[in-house]
Amino acid sequence: MKVYKQELLDGLSERIKSQASIAYCAPAVLVNRVDDNATHSMSSDIIDMVKASSNPNQVDLYYIKSVLVSTGWNKNDDVFDPSQTWAAKNTPEDKQFNFMHNENDIIGHITGSYVVDRDGNKIEASEGNAPEQFDIITEAVIYNSWTHPENRDRMQKIISEIEEGKWFVSMECLFAGFDYAVQDQGGNSRLITRSEDSAFLTKHLRAYGGTGEYEGYKIGRSLRDISFSGKGLVSRPANPRSIILDSSKAFSVKEESSI
Repeated sequence: MKVYKQELLDGLSERIKSQASIAYCAPAVLVNRVDDNATHSMSSDIIDMVKASSNPNQVDLYYIKSVLVSTGWNKNDDVFDPSQTWAAKNTPEDKQFNFMHNENDIIGHITGSYVVDRDGNKIEASEGNAPEQFDIITEAVIYNSWTHPENRDRMQKIISEIEEGKWFVSMECLFAGFDYAVQDQGGNSRLITRSEDSAFLTKHLRAYGGTGEYEGYKIGRSLRDISFSGKGLVSRPANPRSIILDSSKAFSVKEESSI
């Protein structure tokens, strides 16, 4: 990622280079356990969609469908611009699903992704212009067949806790640059291109140790050239829109019939 002269003077060079990826945490709950307030904009069309986009009904897979990311500001003041997020809508597919953002603890993988509007209606990928607001939904599988007893018991415990609504999903992404999203006290927003002239704003971003404000304006980091690199199963909540919409085993196997 390019570092501008003012950012060098502000001592931000290493921090900018080392933070070219983020993890975006969000709560994950079963669709039939969520109250109306948490899913006010999710229609039954989403719930009724196919649970896995590829290789369905496998006994050794546990299927999960969840909201990966929503356009707009998140709680860390990172901003997912509609056009940039739309361009990255297909990048989650075939990426890792890990435990607690540990790439050495892979528990599954993402099988597919698609886009819905805030009313839950699916948006065709061929749509020319990005909608103002939308969510990216990802379908994934968790591996539930393990030969080692400890691994098997651990995964069964995790799956049981997912069904109890105790776990959350967290988006992971890479990005090659950013601009500044600025919002006034009236809620009006605009985008300022990051350049030599505007680079003095970087030190005010929360991502780099700032307060997230500048002269009465709220300022966020608007990500550019995004690639969603996976997602993690995590134990802490954040954005209430990112819920697990559906999860299921292919079919149940009784304990006494296990070998």
